[in-house]
Amino acid sequence: MSEFKEVASIVDSEKERLWRSSPGLGLQALWKEAAGADIAAHASVRWFRDGVMTVSCASGGWACELRLAAGDLIARINALGAPEKVREIRFVHQAQASWKSSK
Repeated sequence: MSEFKEVASIVDSEKERLWRSSPGLGLQALWKEAAGADIAAHASVRWFRDGVMTVSCASGGWACELRLAAGDLIARINALGAPEKVREIRFVHQAQASWKSSK
């Protein structure tokens, strides 16, 4: 096995371990890579369950804009090798997310 294949194998197993042990950390990294640093500065992953990712946005405008790009973002995240496929992204305003999580 070449060194490259060995490194790739190690990276894949660590990605899987990270995802399973703390999906939030794995998703944040995938989100930042898929969405880009500018978008990630205004929106972050809050929850992931049963293929649905909830992203908290800095404003309603960001949430609205990102809803329009949801299909592309899902495709990018899944192409980056998420161990569990994302089938839907829900974008919420941070105030909305805080209110829902306090229930």
